[in-house]
Amino acid sequence: MTEYTDKVEEARLRQKAEKWGKQIKSIQGSDGIIETRFNNGDIHYRENKEGGKSWTVSENPFSKQTVLEYLKNKIKR
Repeated sequence: MTEYTDKVEEARLRQKAEKWGKQIKSIQGSDGIIETRFNNGDIHYRENKEGGKSWTVSENPFSKQTVLEYLKNKIKR
């Protein structure tokens, strides 16, 4: 039964890191564009006007770097 313990813990850590990565890191507005940055490096832009465009820039798909950033953030707290 304990032969999969490491894999289960690794999966839990990955799920926690993915959830953390989707949380908002900062929001900034400038020149009518609202920029929302997420912990995983994604950036969402939205024009602050009626019918404005909205787009997301994904810096990198989920990676080990996201897990490392999650662990660093967890240690800081």
